[in-house]
Amino acid sequence: MDLGNIYRWMLALSSIYGYATTVYIRGIIDSTITFNCSLRGLSTKHAIIWTGPPYKDYYSVQNHIYVENIPEHLKARLKIVGNFPKGFYNLQIKDLHPSDTGFYICHQYRSKRNEYFYLVVIDLNVTVSKPSYVGEIGSSITLGCSISSESSNVSEVRWYFHSNRGYHPLETSCNAENQGKPTCRTGKYSKPTPANPSLTIEKLDLNDVGPYMCSATNQDGLTVNSTTTTLSLLDSKEIRKVVFVLGLICFLLVLLVVTRLVLRKNKPMFFLQIAYTFQKAEDDDSKLWDAFVSFKSQDADHQFVSSKLYMKLETQLGYKLCIHHKDFLPGKAIANNIVDSIANSRRTILIISREYLQGGYTTFELEMAHAEMISTKSKHKIIPVLLDKYENLQGLMDDTLKHIIQSVTYITWPGETSQRDVKAFWKRLELSMPKKSRKLCIRSDENTPLLSSWLDSST
Repeated sequence: MDLGNIYRWMLALSSIYGYATTVYIRGIIDSTITFNCSLRGLSTKHAIIWTGPPYKDYYSVQNHIYVENIPEHLKARLKIVGNFPKGFYNLQIKDLHPSDTGFYICHQYRSKRNEYFYLVVIDLNVTVSKPSYVGEIGSSITLGCSISSESSNVSEVRWYFHSNRGYHPLETSCNAENQGKPTCRTGKYSKPTPANPSLTIEKLDLNDVGPYMCSATNQDGLTVNSTTTTLSLLDSKEIRKVVFVLGLICFLLVLLVVTRLVLRKNKPMFFLQIAYTFQKAEDDDSKLWDAFVSFKSQDADHQFVSSKLYMKLETQLGYKLCIHHKDFLPGKAIANNIVDSIANSRRTILIISREYLQGGYTTFELEMAHAEMISTKSKHKIIPVLLDKYENLQGLMDDTLKHIIQSVTYITWPGETSQRDVKAFWKRLELSMPKKSRKLCIRSDENTPLLSSWLDSST
């Protein structure tokens, strides 16, 4: 006779004399179970000792576990839990396995009271696919259910619906006994099988709203129920509302992304004006110029810089521009002049045309301005001014210029066709320049000989 049968006889005799209590527990495979045992009503001289299969020695004393006495397959899954200061020393087993079946005994040391727990692990697991479902009135819906069992075959699957009177089995066909019951509706429910335990409900209506439960019975007659899944319904009007709201949200998100991209390329004057208003003055540093002007010394580009850009920004608005014709030091290497001039300027204005993109020193000026912007963490800003449409120049730009165009706002020269567009161009350019505590306008009689000759060459 094995120890399991011996314990059964001992349990029967102990129960007759009142020395033992018995708790029969069914645990589902892969779940967690806890056997409760405490020292309530006993003095601190007593202790809780747990034993279990193969009954050779104790598993634990109080909350101390003797790992060497626990079967190998159970070591990592067994522990003592509870409120120890109040005398609760409960045995917990995680991820139940069929091999865990057997007696688990709580010995109340120095007391005649023992508690016996007989655990049967059911190798049958029933789960619903989702905790809730939403259907549409008049349509059909399938409530998912999965069943797993390794040691025994499933003989029957049923679904239950909860009404005011509790759970009732759903009938796939009606007879004289169940005719007229809410859960008996011919052609309404599919017949669940062990191979396909899911439930399909046809022609949904308000009577179908509520909690459902999937249940399976194995060949040994053991039945396991799943957790509940709840079905709710939306009528066609509510669905249209949901679709409308979701569509509106998607439209607003797309609009937001497009607006952000557009604003990054061409910020409205309103935002530029607000940013400029709260901008701090930048002329308290040791910089010599407000902006370094990078342009190609071709007739059209030279004409734009000398007769328009210089006359507007420096002569009228009082900004100090660094222009290589008038500010580069004679005898100094051109590359050094470029590097020092950019480092001593608060902005770099790029006058971008087809000629500008042909290369030469303009490429070096562009790269130095980009490096200065990065090293100063964008304190030195780059202002791209396009003399042609962006689409016409994009194919000629190198990677550095494309990166700059994508990261800062560029301004396009509108030409002389519209006085309003020209006025907006100069206003946008002014708001991109560094804010100064005061501006000094150059009078015509203050022009130096070098400046006068440069201006004369452009006329």
